[in-house]
Amino acid sequence: MSVQQDIDLFFEWIQEQKKEIDKLPERFRRILLLSLLDLLSRCAFPKEKNNRKRFVDLIDCNSEWKHKDHISLPQLRYRLLNTKAEECQELINEVERRMNLWPYGRILRPEEADPLLSDFNRFKQGECEKLIELTRYASLLWTMRNFVVHEFRTPGQGWEISKDNSTPYYHGQLNEESKHSWELYIPSEVISKIVLSCSDNLKKEFKQNLINPYDSFDFGSSWFSNE
Repeated sequence: MSVQQDIDLFFEWIQEQKKEIDKLPERFRRILLLSLLDLLSRCAFPKEKNNRKRFVDLIDCNSEWKHKDHISLPQLRYRLLNTKAEECQELINEVERRMNLWPYGRILRPEEADPLLSDFNRFKQGECEKLIELTRYASLLWTMRNFVVHEFRTPGQGWEISKDNSTPYYHGQLNEESKHSWELYIPSEVISKIVLSCSDNLKKEFKQNLINPYDSFDFGSSWFSNE
């Protein structure tokens, strides 16, 4: 077959798998959608050996996910409370200031709750910059991927309480000590849209540059990669 035919075959297969996955119960749907993103990341960056970088680069370069550069304030707060870096005290104060403005008693969407990466430019140095990147939505999707793939569970205590699953959202929760926490929930519908966007954009790129997606993978009897 020609390269164009291989491209069509590969991405048609991706679309078929996504359609079948979207019919499954939530506990299976999430893990398989994230596995498709893993596959697409290998296809997009076959020479990149770092799995995390490959996955996050796929989100950054191909997903067109409008929330990928939002920073999760609650998750950043947890990371900051576990760091001894004195240089991050100003960032801690800023996170606390912003979260103190959050209204209780309703769902919060990213646009009203979480700042963009560019809003924290003045804090992007040393340990602070690392923690900000770890809690960016694109990176949090990688963290979720690790939980569901290796432990068959999602991180945090967020769960579906809204009928609108078009975006991530926060809901409040009380623990056993009656302490309030903000829980981030990323619906599978969001991940499904990311898979679709990444697949469509990669297909366009591969067709334009005549890149065969199958060249990104090893085939044959050996169970071991040639990397």
